[in-house]
Amino acid sequence: MNWQKIIEQAIAMLFPLIVVFLFVYYMLKSFFEQFEKQRKQELRMKFSSETMPLRLQAYERLTLFLERIKPESMVIRNTQTGMNVLDLQKKLLENIRDEFEHNLSQQLYVSPEAWSMVVAARQSMMQLVSSTAADHKPDDPYMDYATDLLEEFADVSDDPLTNAIKFLQEEVKGLL
Repeated sequence: MNWQKIIEQAIAMLFPLIVVFLFVYYMLKSFFEQFEKQRKQELRMKFSSETMPLRLQAYERLTLFLERIKPESMVIRNTQTGMNVLDLQKKLLENIRDEFEHNLSQQLYVSPEAWSMVVAARQSMMQLVSSTAADHKPDDPYMDYATDLLEEFADVSDDPLTNAIKFLQEEVKGLL
């Protein structure tokens, strides 16, 4: 037999096999890519359904934190007879810090913008407590200080606590 004929016959037999092999290879590759996309989508959906309650709880807890550091809420919870301005100021600042530290982990579940607003609201509240206390003598009875604090907060036209709460509410609406 002639080598040329053997090579031609081999090519004639191998060519269809190569074409079929390439066709099957690309079909399987496409199938597995689609399968992988579907699997990732299912994992994302499962992860989302498992984390959604945690995210909603984080928004709830941060809203509660913001409500709890409002002056009217803090003054009622923290005043005791015999306190002076310095005692109440320390107690209010301690209360804000404790509440914040208790909710620190919630930043994992909210957007960076929401967390920034919560931090800004906290800072604003601490500044208000301190600046209002600076207008009073440390040994004076707390009553005038508490009244001034409530009035100062009421006079703020664009208070960060209310803005942060509204922002959290809008984000939750976007989640649902």
